[in-house]
Amino acid sequence: MSVGYLACSFDMLNVRDLELIAQARALCTRLVAGVFSDEFITDVYGRAPLVPLHDRVALLSHIRGVDEVVVHSGSEPAISSDDTVLFCVSDDVVQVEGDYVITLVPNRETSSRLLQNALNPLPRSAVA
Repeated sequence: MSVGYLACSFDMLNVRDLELIAQARALCTRLVAGVFSDEFITDVYGRAPLVPLHDRVALLSHIRGVDEVVVHSGSEPAISSDDTVLFCVSDDVVQVEGDYVITLVPNRETSSRLLQNALNPLPRSAVA
């Protein structure tokens, strides 16, 4: 495979994200990371990301194995060509369909959503 495209929120970058990037990179010669826009994350997951888009893009641009970073703001991949394979993550609510789709299975249970839920304050009724 020539070009791989992995789109995720990459909010609160963690070891699970790094492992998914390594899995994807091992299956292609060039990896493009699609970072979900703040609006897309809010629409899909029902809450805004903790780390702003420009910071997530900057972080991903420094990760070994990531050749390009683009903003993913809709249901369609931010890149397309005949030699692109799309990667999706088995436990993510955002799934892609197409002729060239590979599902990645995370080896770690840590995820941005789990971290964000752990950091959310208790509901006001629980504090009172």
